[in-house]
Amino acid sequence: MVEANNLVTKVEIFVAARELINKDTFSKSDPFCCLDIQYGSGSYTEIGMTEVKKNNLNPTWKKTFQLDYYFEAKQPLKFSVFDYDEENSDDLGNAFITLGELVGKGTSFLKLNRGGTLVVRVEEVKLSRDAFMLRFRGIKLDKKDTFGKSDPYLIFYRNISQNQWTEIHRTEIIKNTLDPVWNPFELTEQKLCNSDRNKPIKVECYDWDKVGSHDLIGIFETTLVPLVTRGSRFELRNPKKNKPAGTIELTDSVVRKNLSFIDYLRSGVQISLSVAIDFTASNGEYSDKNSLHHIGEKAGNEYERAIWEIGGILEAYDTDKYFPVFGFGGVPHGKHEASHCFPLTGDLQNPYVLGTQGILDLYRSSLTKVALSGPTFFHHIIDQTITVASSTSPQSVYHVLLILTDGVIMDMDKTLNSIVQAASLPMSIIIVGVGNADFDMMEQLDCDNGALVDSQGRKAVRDIVQFVPFRKHGGNPVQLAAEVLKEVPSQLTNFMKSINYTPDIPETRPISEEAESSSHHHHHHH
Repeated sequence: MVEANNLVTKVEIFVAARELINKDTFSKSDPFCCLDIQYGSGSYTEIGMTEVKKNNLNPTWKKTFQLDYYFEAKQPLKFSVFDYDEENSDDLGNAFITLGELVGKGTSFLKLNRGGTLVVRVEEVKLSRDAFMLRFRGIKLDKKDTFGKSDPYLIFYRNISQNQWTEIHRTEIIKNTLDPVWNPFELTEQKLCNSDRNKPIKVECYDWDKVGSHDLIGIFETTLVPLVTRGSRFELRNPKKNKPAGTIELTDSVVRKNLSFIDYLRSGVQISLSVAIDFTASNGEYSDKNSLHHIGEKAGNEYERAIWEIGGILEAYDTDKYFPVFGFGGVPHGKHEASHCFPLTGDLQNPYVLGTQGILDLYRSSLTKVALSGPTFFHHIIDQTITVASSTSPQSVYHVLLILTDGVIMDMDKTLNSIVQAASLPMSIIIVGVGNADFDMMEQLDCDNGALVDSQGRKAVRDIVQFVPFRKHGGNPVQLAAEVLKEVPSQLTNFMKSINYTPDIPETRPISEEAESSSHHHHHHH
């Protein structure tokens, strides 16, 4: 079985409540909390419930909830608190929030609709943040070929159950030697042994063969600590002949912290969204029923639906929720020629609006003021975000530029230059193709098959562009948002690793303490 590269992120939810309403006449309520999740647009499904706390209006429940967290999905949650009664439990109030908002905040104070506050904290479930850079060599390996020496390589396996193993790494082949030195490689403790240091790890050494099957030189089994301790030597045994077949030695071992997306959020990294909207003439005048900018469709046009879904997910990770909105390929209000990067607010000093709803309101009102024009240039818009991303501290803000366009890009070379420059900054670019144009050119920018190269021959240091045509998902904006946002967490963590940013993760306090210290001044959050 091949293991998916991105292991699912599991999170644990801790709950407490403060100042619950009292339903019982003679004593205090006996509260418990239920958690439900909504999948798609269906009804809510119960995830679980806590224990009952007797006679307590300020409970801190022991039982927690575990679920899988997907950055790219909304994951709406409903918390309900009840007063336990054998006959019929009374409703003490509920609160709604998305898992993304909880993850973005860390600890949230939710007002219950019948009074009182629910304190909710999310933590990532993982036992270890360690990763190991390992370098092995072979000494006097058993000779397999009649002519010439062997071509050895190693395969590492993690134990799943009794006799079940899953491959976790395979080295390169070193040609024609019985004393190979392999390149260093890195594995996380999670991948090596699922963070269980007693789990067996198996290593097999093979002789590569161009034709036929590769010959097994020998095997050894060990556990994590010896495997990552510099200087460890392991005797290979050939199971068929049950005799020694050479030695494998660990010559170098470096441990480092391997931080996750949620770790970076906890250390204070914000995600900041900027939006750029295409005002080229090919969209059609907004008053025309067939225009891509036509307003008044019940579900919203493609621009509106993409902004609503993508913005709705990203705004959970930005504390102030102020987003700059730009237009391109149009003539701004009061000007006489087309601009390829203009603030829709009309004020370059203040291009911001509040929240996804603010973006939609501004978009609709600007359709009557901006004259459609052309051509379709991207590099001005990308350069605008580059300027902002260069001026903020790379450890504190990661920028996501959302470009919504209906057309074929006319400044490919300059755009490539800008993207290569942007790749070394804290930013990602999401391009959504609206309408039915031929978007083949765009596919080049989303290079899943190797790095982009600019006109000077410089390579992009990371892959930062996602392009998806709206029509690909049959007009389903939820699936569209999921596809374009899926890569953002790994793009952010790869950037932070590239600048060697390894912040200290703040220690978490018990949720009961958090509830006490903040129960009174946090109510304005919701």
